[in-house]
Amino acid sequence: MKRILIICIFLLIASGCGQRAQTINPLQVGEEAIVPQREADEAKQILLSMEEILEVVGVSNEKDIYLAPRVKQFDRFHLNDIRKRGHENVKKRFPEYTVHVSTDKKIFIELGKLEKELKQRTISKKRYDAKLKDLEEKMKG
Repeated sequence: MKRILIICIFLLIASGCGQRAQTINPLQVGEEAIVPQREADEAKQILLSMEEILEVVGVSNEKDIYLAPRVKQFDRFHLNDIRKRGHENVKKRFPEYTVHVSTDKKIFIELGKLEKELKQRTISKKRYDAKLKDLEEKMKG
């Protein structure tokens, strides 16, 4: 009876520790939006190449790129380092742009909504600029 119990506990522990391999492709907004998003799409791919990052949302505007990655649960202990490395990687590729990277979940959700509105063309340029200004303030504070 003890052996069966030990085997069951071992199997539960072993199955709980396995990680699922997922490939998540970010939403590619591209040229079909009000403001072309080629740079943001490329920056998202750069961040996704980092092993700690599961998913990325982001948009760009003139000379700014706004990104919000979703980080693996265990790696959330190293958010400052992940943000810094992500910022450096994107800045290497786009030195002429101002890069904003935030691991805040609220920013992730808001940028995701903005990204979808751009893709669906349901937002005006004026409202888009206002939302980005608001998001930039939230990313600083």
